[in-house]
Amino acid sequence: MKLVKMSIAAVVTALLAGCSGSMVVPVEEHASILSNAGEAKQALAQATSCCKGFNEFNYVALPEGDTLLAIDSKQPSYQFDEGMSYFAAYRLPTNTGNLAITLASQVSKTVLIPKVVMLDAQFKVTRVLGESVFTYQPAHLLDNDRIEGKVFVDRSMPGNPAAETYMVVYAPADELSGSTTILHPAKAFARANHTVEPDIADPVIPHSPWGLVQIKTVDMAKGQGLEAVFKPEYSDKVAMSQAKPATAAVAATAATTAVVAAPSKPAPAMLSETETFYNSQIEKAVKAGDIDKAMQLVSEAERAGSTKAKSVFIDAVKRSQKS
Repeated sequence: MKLVKMSIAAVVTALLAGCSGSMVVPVEEHASILSNAGEAKQALAQATSCCKGFNEFNYVALPEGDTLLAIDSKQPSYQFDEGMSYFAAYRLPTNTGNLAITLASQVSKTVLIPKVVMLDAQFKVTRVLGESVFTYQPAHLLDNDRIEGKVFVDRSMPGNPAAETYMVVYAPADELSGSTTILHPAKAFARANHTVEPDIADPVIPHSPWGLVQIKTVDMAKGQGLEAVFKPEYSDKVAMSQAKPATAAVAATAATTAVVAAPSKPAPAMLSETETFYNSQIEKAVKAGDIDKAMQLVSEAERAGSTKAKSVFIDAVKRSQKS
């Protein structure tokens, strides 16, 4: 009977995952990584640095969508500023719009506190993202308890060697002696059902150099009607200059087609009060971390005649990464 219950639960989980479009993190399958902080620290004490600098790391391509990163003794180790740590190194996707990367370190009997180093094409550090970005998030629906943070990557200048190209994820050594207090499942259940929370101590989870990190990488331009925001104008001109000259007949046909396919009359200029309203709502959405809503507001504003919504959105995203 127990096997039947487990099977049904697995089916329900799979169905829910399919509906949500989100990967359910198989924490139980990686229990050995998340069960013993002491063992992980002992292994780290025996580790040696793989490289002399970031330029010697073995960077693997970070795909768009979901990636599950298991950090344990099988990963390389390096002497970071805080001390020795296991790490994973990624090469960011190319030919995309701005990227939104969510990293969620899964909580079980132990938890890895992530830190991220962003590098340009010449392996120079552009940003180091730690406790100001990564915070504890209690379990919700299909998401486990986790230490989660979001990283936004500006892709408005493709080909610029100063643009962020690589990402390194590791557990800083100065966090290993600490712990994180999480919400007790019984309290979470009570909150979800609006009942009185039981008087139970919340679990205290020790930090570990090993962990399981879910990485979600999203091209923010796709499906939002904002591809032009991230596509440099010069690329179209270069492509046209390299194309073979068309014959007179082809050129005439193209001109006729262009007239037929010409867009309808653009929307009239938006009132300044309306523009101000949309811009403030876009900035509020970005500040709250609701990028999807911000992008929808941009599209809506432009349909209504806005000429500033895109630039307001991009500037707000850039500021959110500096705060």
